[in-house]
Amino acid sequence: MTFEELTPTCFDIFRGSRTPCGLYARQKWLGEGGTEEWRRDFQQTVAELMEGQSADGSWGSSFIKTAQRLFGLHLTVRNQTEDIRKALDWMAAHALLESEEIIYIEMGDIQESSLEGLPFVPGDSYFLTHGIMLFLAAIFGRGNDRHVVDAYDRLAEKVSGGRDVLSRYDDMNNILRAFAVHPVYAESVATAMIVERLAEVQDEDGRWPEGVPFYQAMNALGHLASPQADRQLDRAFLLLSGMQNPDGTWGEAQKEWSTFLIVHALKNKKKL
Repeated sequence: MTFEELTPTCFDIFRGSRTPCGLYARQKWLGEGGTEEWRRDFQQTVAELMEGQSADGSWGSSFIKTAQRLFGLHLTVRNQTEDIRKALDWMAAHALLESEEIIYIEMGDIQESSLEGLPFVPGDSYFLTHGIMLFLAAIFGRGNDRHVVDAYDRLAEKVSGGRDVLSRYDDMNNILRAFAVHPVYAESVATAMIVERLAEVQDEDGRWPEGVPFYQAMNALGHLASPQADRQLDRAFLLLSGMQNPDGTWGEAQKEWSTFLIVHALKNKKKL
């Protein structure tokens, strides 16, 4: 099956969707951005995302909840507003600067279901927390903030300093997500080391070992301008038709999200 043959059904799950990734798909891929229906759904979803924000910028003083709201706003509003700036500042203060221990307690027993709608997986609290924070800072144009650059540098040193980080697939994913969206660190030695490690463990048929989040890995690699990343994607893409559900989606529990990750990677690499 060609990628073009995947097209008629793989977009169906997004039709009429009011989730952030559904609205993104409807605007960017289905051409609905100019319709009254899309604008109405957009305004309603953005209002729901903003609802309940505290004066300090967080949602419920929760790192994860605040991250989920911010990522949803990235897929919809896109640009940094004053409310988004406050939320990013709150996250940076608690994750990078002042109160790391409090956040690590929240992140220490995190479950996969708690990260729904975020391109991250449960793992070491340090790498998960920093990965989320740096990812959000980069996608909202805060990648050059001094404390953000310093945190990227510390993370890069941990990757390049030894193989311990590269032995855990969950931590590799969470670090790669942050690096892949930063225009400078996407081309760093640390990123190349993670991509090389993923290449080492990928089978010839395109599969990575259990523990490598397949849809997440494909999407992260799809953000990189890397021949080695592209070679892995070319092998992994060949698996897609066999993994596709009858309704055109991918995944099981989080079908819309998994499908979004796959279609986004295919779009980034101009396969669709």
